[in-house]
Amino acid sequence: MNNVKRLPLHDFHLSNSAKFTTFAGWDMPVSYGSSVAEHLRVREEFGFFDVSHMGEILIKGPEAIDFLNYVLTNNLNRIQDGQAIYSLMCNENGGVIDDLIVYRISSYEFFLCVNASNAQKDFLHLQTFVESFECSLTDLSDDYGLIAVQGPKAINFLTKLMPEYCSNISRMHFAKREIWGEQSYIARTGYTGEDGFEIFLPISVLSKFASLISSSSTDTSWVGLAARDSLRLEAGFCLHGHEISEEISPVEARLLWAACFDKEDFVGKMALQKQLNEKNFGQVLHYEVRDRRIPREGSSVFFNETSAGRVLSGGFSPLAKTPIGTAYITSEFIKQKRSSDWYAEVRGKLLPIEFSKPVLKR
Repeated sequence: MNNVKRLPLHDFHLSNSAKFTTFAGWDMPVSYGSSVAEHLRVREEFGFFDVSHMGEILIKGPEAIDFLNYVLTNNLNRIQDGQAIYSLMCNENGGVIDDLIVYRISSYEFFLCVNASNAQKDFLHLQTFVESFECSLTDLSDDYGLIAVQGPKAINFLTKLMPEYCSNISRMHFAKREIWGEQSYIARTGYTGEDGFEIFLPISVLSKFASLISSSSTDTSWVGLAARDSLRLEAGFCLHGHEISEEISPVEARLLWAACFDKEDFVGKMALQKQLNEKNFGQVLHYEVRDRRIPREGSSVFFNETSAGRVLSGGFSPLAKTPIGTAYITSEFIKQKRSSDWYAEVRGKLLPIEFSKPVLKR
């Protein structure tokens, strides 16, 4: 446990009855009570997430946009100042080093939010290319915390609590704000499939903000990792190391909407184009289980009695009231995905599954 990091608000979460688990090298709240109740609260009202383990990187300089357009799959020219965009960072073979959100402050200044387990790797990867461009990298991960307020009523809660900070921010937009004298970023982005905000705060004011929102809510509204995972699964969002990885490309993960092949070049473009042209790739598919048991990551997936893939993520959907998950299906079986002869293995037993759209997209 010596190498496991603790959130700046670790003791705060302990005082709110949090149960902890190790995730991405961090001691993280997994729940504060019932994870199903936390999940449904976010779907129906709002909930608070402490995701301060996430990494932040600032890119600044006259060629910042050219640099990012080369190292990321998406096109930063598609967005204006004050907008955010989802993108992937690939290696030369087309594997996904990370997925991230890019916040465009200006054409020469960008703020990146990257996954905690990949933050150091991402920074080193960016360093290998930045010398060819007139811009600089700064790792801000130790300077900022991140609190997300997510749910259909998040906008009402925050606008009432701090109208001078959150008003007039549209979805996938953000704004720089001074909160208690400290430069912060308030973004209308999230990882739940609901409306909401992600608020990047300097560590010096993180505790004050957490206490403010807690005292302004009528009940315990903090949400842990268990519900965060079931929320993102229902929404069909990828988790790096599961639906995307250095072994699973954007082509296989069906994330081509986040890759701009119209750009002159980007890292991994040639490999991804080759994969598309050869048409011999597997796919990441969402499924629902016709049973109460939950297939977990690594479980085998069968078409009839033939091994055809593996489970990437598995959990219970409080909305669908059934287990759901994602699976990587090899190329030769993709044409059979609408068949009723699919199964996932759990403890030596084959459970019937049916491929479908993510719960929130049905």
